[in-house]
Amino acid sequence: MTDLAKQIAQKHGQNDLLELLSKDLSGSQLHTVLLTAIKERVKEQSLTDITKTSKVTQACNLDGRLLHQVEGIAYQSAKDYKVVELAPLNPLGTTNQLSGLDQGNILSTIRAFEVASDPTIGLALNCAHLRKTQEQRKNNLSLCTSQRVVRFPEPTNPTYTAHFKLFSMVDSGRDRGSFGFELDALKSQLTVYLELLKALGQCGFSHKDIVVELSDTRVVKALALSHGVDSDKIKSMVRASDSDSATRLLAQYQKIWVKAPTNIDDELGQYNLPAHHLLQLKALQKQVMEPLSIFYPGVHFCFNLHRLTGLNYYQGPTLHIKLQNLADQTFMVADGGFVDWTQRLLTDKKERLLTSAIGIELICRVFK
Repeated sequence: MTDLAKQIAQKHGQNDLLELLSKDLSGSQLHTVLLTAIKERVKEQSLTDITKTSKVTQACNLDGRLLHQVEGIAYQSAKDYKVVELAPLNPLGTTNQLSGLDQGNILSTIRAFEVASDPTIGLALNCAHLRKTQEQRKNNLSLCTSQRVVRFPEPTNPTYTAHFKLFSMVDSGRDRGSFGFELDALKSQLTVYLELLKALGQCGFSHKDIVVELSDTRVVKALALSHGVDSDKIKSMVRASDSDSATRLLAQYQKIWVKAPTNIDDELGQYNLPAHHLLQLKALQKQVMEPLSIFYPGVHFCFNLHRLTGLNYYQGPTLHIKLQNLADQTFMVADGGFVDWTQRLLTDKKERLLTSAIGIELICRVFK
């Protein structure tokens, strides 16, 4: 994208144009220039121009009552979470600064804002605002929301759309030792999602084979390093939009890189992982997976140490929830994990934040 922009500038004899726009002009000056350019372009538009179809501007083709029904069930399932109605915009660069995602995937505006692409970003900013003082940080904060988001590039798979609704949760709190906050937050959010799916099953949403996968980015990175799979290779080959990309990369390691350990010490002891990482995996197994499996006997809980997506996005434990529809198609409907966003926003290493989201619009499309 940068090279193409340089080529365009050079073609018009403006070799310093990118430098001028990106660095030399102040924010207000850049805004003035871009707004003036947009106004001039708009003068040349016709009604035909604004009636051209675009995946980004097309209305959702689902019945709004159906989405409203699922939203209502989600909020009922998250009864211990405070509901937040987020703004549709965030400050320009927020997603890139917090998550590292390319700004090209975000709809940026000329007024120094960006359109919401992930509700967990807005919820994290809200947490930081509500936890500015040490007094405010004494208590945990649990927030949830439903938000329509926009992402680029536009999907080619007809099952997915350029804008869609997500139901999202965050749990913000303090490190209290012994992995306590992390275990409680994971158990809480997984319970909400499983209650939501159970309620949807009673309302005519047909799904089967619910699988909850837990992982830990620190453990997966260590396993990758031990097998000579470097981060650059993962970054270049693995895509969240391609569910089989990690499988293809790890095909040659299937026999030696354990995917779903059940006995942590026996199956992971050979890799010389830090002892506290093994203890934390065992804690996830004993205090999250096993208790929830009793309450939800039809759900399969397992580790997935072949999960290569989100290795630089999350820090620590992660979650995936997968479902099958009646056509035996498997969809990853929920994703989440711990991030360091509130640590950085509040300059406080003791802060912990679990973020997650479930695709309520996707559920309406493929399970109803």
